[in-house]
Amino acid sequence: MSEITALNRVAIGDIIRRTAAKNPDKTAVVSGEKRLTYKDFNDDCNRFAHYLLDLGLQKGDSVATICGNSWQFLVSIFGIAKAGLIWVPINPGVSFNEKVYILSEVQAKVLLADEVFIKGKKEEFSAICPELIVIGEGALEAEKFENTLQSNHTAEPEVNIGDRDIAQIMFTSGTTGTPKGVLINHQAVFIASLANIIEAGMVKEDIATLIMPVFHCAQHALVASFFHLGSTLVIIPGYDPEAFMKTVEKEKITWMFGLPIMYRAFLYHPSFKKYNLSSLRYCLYAMAPMDRNTLEKGIKELGCDFALGSGQTEMYPATCVFKPEDQLRKSGPYWGVASLITDIAIMDEKGSLLGKKEVGEIVHRGPNVMDGYLNNPEETNRARQFGWHHTGDLGYLDEDGLLMFVDRKKDMIKTGGENVASIQVEQVLISYPKVLNAVAVGLPHERWVEAVTAFVVLKPGETATKEDILAYCKEHLGSFQVPKEVVIVPELPLTTTGKIQKHILRDKYQSLYSNNLV
Repeated sequence: MSEITALNRVAIGDIIRRTAAKNPDKTAVVSGEKRLTYKDFNDDCNRFAHYLLDLGLQKGDSVATICGNSWQFLVSIFGIAKAGLIWVPINPGVSFNEKVYILSEVQAKVLLADEVFIKGKKEEFSAICPELIVIGEGALEAEKFENTLQSNHTAEPEVNIGDRDIAQIMFTSGTTGTPKGVLINHQAVFIASLANIIEAGMVKEDIATLIMPVFHCAQHALVASFFHLGSTLVIIPGYDPEAFMKTVEKEKITWMFGLPIMYRAFLYHPSFKKYNLSSLRYCLYAMAPMDRNTLEKGIKELGCDFALGSGQTEMYPATCVFKPEDQLRKSGPYWGVASLITDIAIMDEKGSLLGKKEVGEIVHRGPNVMDGYLNNPEETNRARQFGWHHTGDLGYLDEDGLLMFVDRKKDMIKTGGENVASIQVEQVLISYPKVLNAVAVGLPHERWVEAVTAFVVLKPGETATKEDILAYCKEHLGSFQVPKEVVIVPELPLTTTGKIQKHILRDKYQSLYSNNLV
């Protein structure tokens, strides 16, 4: 690389080199009994980068992954970045056809996958990608990931990387159509990850969880943040509340990131008091609101800070933070204040910025905004109308300037001439002591146009009738907000990142009210 480029560049892969130089013997990653120091991790990242470059890959080429969390996956992510290539993480939970679509759309030169996710489809994937690398015991010898780390070539790859070069293409969930590829440059990830360190009070001594999938932007951004610092990441495969508590006690974990339902699962677990969780000092949650009962219990029982982080793939997270000092001071679906690098405003349909307490679309500006959607200039232009990034979320700024989330535009329920925010109904449902998880959607209704409908999962061992839940809702909601029906289900359809797939419920229960004028 040229001396000038090396002098002032901003590149994701450099995070690992710098930290390894300062903390070579510090543990970077814990995965079961395996422990990698920063020197080991940096060396493996460089080996993988050289392996890709020796295949003949060049700047602008894409390397796709279909992986769950593992030390191998982390090595590959930062090895791809060091090689100046484009990482394309594919959610293992999407359909085979969607995986094929993504691989074709980015013209992936290499596919790295967990054996379990491509079992029975290797020939099909090999036909799309020239090179297939497999993680797992069932991998053929020639395909094994370990083969990529056999070289002694551990020097930093000499690759010319610009801060605005595309580093990642992350595809949106595609719940309403063809998934869109979000183009993210090195600068966006680098700066967002630095801001997170300050916003979430991270320190070098932290030992942090790696529970949420790294193919998702939120967990990836946090991984980069902790690697900047030289902290330790503990990979926790799957999520079993008791196994999680054992790991916290064993590894003395200080910092965790999870879904509200994960916190509820271990805070209310029968074995909760058996484990020493006193090492925990910071608990970040995302994707869904935290009910006040769980929040109060968590703060009291764990004695640590709780915070909510928000963002989206198109605006690398976090864009705003609902901070510890506001958690119990403010009540409702708050997203908090803008991060250090983000401007937040509320905009009407005509592009005018609104004042406090006026509801409109949440819009952002900042160095962490996407470069655009892959091969989709129309959607790119729509997302950046009037010089701001449009989130598709509705909200308002309260009297103190804190952002209050109202609803996704598409999730607002229009019933009997009134607008009902689904999240407001969901917060009440989740606060019912016997409810583990819940969601509210609008379903077609002859009288109400859309009927507010609740789908509820009860906590293990608990019993409740729909009448019990409706009575509780009537105490805490306006009459037009109370669900017309409560459906108690064993589980809710979730994405691998824990988001409830409302479209599946809407499709499945489309005719629930066909012969009902409730």
